[in-house]
Amino acid sequence: MTWTLEMDALDPGGDPVTLRYSLGRYDDPDDNAFDPRIDQPGHFKAGLFAGALIAGDRSSYGETTLINADGGLDYLADYAVDGRAAVIRRGTGADRVTVLAGTVARLSFETAVVSVVLRGPLEPLQTPHPQPTYAGDNELPDGLGGTADDIAGQAKPLVFGEVVNATPVAVNTARLIYQLSAREDCEVTAVYDNGAELTRGSDYASASALQGTAPAAGEWRAYRGYVRLGASPVGTITVDATTSAPNAGAVFATLASDRGWPVNAADVADLDTLGAVRLYVTDQTDTLDLLDRIAVSVGGYLNLEPDGTLRCRRLAAPEGEAPMLQQYAIRDIRRSATGAGANSLPVGRVALNADRIETTQTNVAGSVSSGRRARLAKQTRQAVAENAATRERHPLAGELEIDSVLASLSSAQSVADDLAAILGVRRDVVTVSARVEDLPDITVGELRTVVTPRLGYGAGRVMLVTGYLINAQSGDIDLNLWG
Repeated sequence: MTWTLEMDALDPGGDPVTLRYSLGRYDDPDDNAFDPRIDQPGHFKAGLFAGALIAGDRSSYGETTLINADGGLDYLADYAVDGRAAVIRRGTGADRVTVLAGTVARLSFETAVVSVVLRGPLEPLQTPHPQPTYAGDNELPDGLGGTADDIAGQAKPLVFGEVVNATPVAVNTARLIYQLSAREDCEVTAVYDNGAELTRGSDYASASALQGTAPAAGEWRAYRGYVRLGASPVGTITVDATTSAPNAGAVFATLASDRGWPVNAADVADLDTLGAVRLYVTDQTDTLDLLDRIAVSVGGYLNLEPDGTLRCRRLAAPEGEAPMLQQYAIRDIRRSATGAGANSLPVGRVALNADRIETTQTNVAGSVSSGRRARLAKQTRQAVAENAATRERHPLAGELEIDSVLASLSSAQSVADDLAAILGVRRDVVTVSARVEDLPDITVGELRTVVTPRLGYGAGRVMLVTGYLINAQSGDIDLNLWG
């Protein structure tokens, strides 16, 4: 078995090239020659993110070192590799398996080696989501960018899914124009002054019409994510709005698409069955944080497929037919938990905080109904699922509370019920040590049936692969499993 590294790069002249290196001599089936300079293929950690549902780390990579005792790689000093694709494979011929498909951070030169520092595959998403800022260029009464004295340089708000009772940004104080979202697919559905709903006028057809014609007193009119009032407000202005595709899967896909990442279509369709989500982004927020919030909200997990596709799947009990992980391949097996509770026990109670409103209010207009007044005072409502059987069997059973962006309390209740059933019974967290050559094609997020006389797995236990750590130099792998 050999290891290979392929990197995309720009040569000193700016032309794209593919750099190829191997551990030992190797030519691939397409007759591409690999320079046999790999010294240490590296350590590779892959994993999924599931909040508090499953303990573990998401994927992160270290470095691969190349032999340069003769200076034969000094030419790389003038090559640009940062942010470009890197693929590490093991095996030969048609049996080659992709271990890592990621990006390069940089090259580091020492006396006898060149280190290829590899980025975690999701690191590009750990940067602020694309969000425009206000120019502060209003010449009042004209303009929609605020002034240098108020909102210049401030991030424009973004609505993903829907929002309820959100506070918009005043972008033109002279004409009483506010902005709730810089995204064009935002539709304002209601406007409130101190909690009391104002009368809706007809929507504007353009930004120029928005600035050119005032609504009647007591009315509001909208253009995309903008709102204009007909009279100065008495108190706090808040707004309800929705986007053209507010459901959970569609929002997940939109966030990923904004950064150019593909998503799994089946995941999107499944998440959409849970209805709308509420994400109001007012400050700069990393894209990965927004994606994580959706994954956690639906009782699911997020990971990256080897082909670069983002996955967001709801947690399910591992069951059905799955490839075998036989005793002969297991060098050691260790169990660290039997449940998702903070004390590593099964969970007896699951609570989801959902149906979020953005701006809570206690001092509202006298015309506001008692029901709305009570709702405005509370940011979320809670869906709770108790598991009496779990409490009976495990008096110290854990509790799980999740802050969810799901808009529907009934959908949140469905997620809570599902999680209480899944996490209310024994779910082992185990680490299996093995040889890489005995575990071909391991993929995070797949199922494996573990067969060993240890831990009662003699008849086979179906488990979810939640991560692994490969030491390519020694050929060892630690496989993390849940189920």
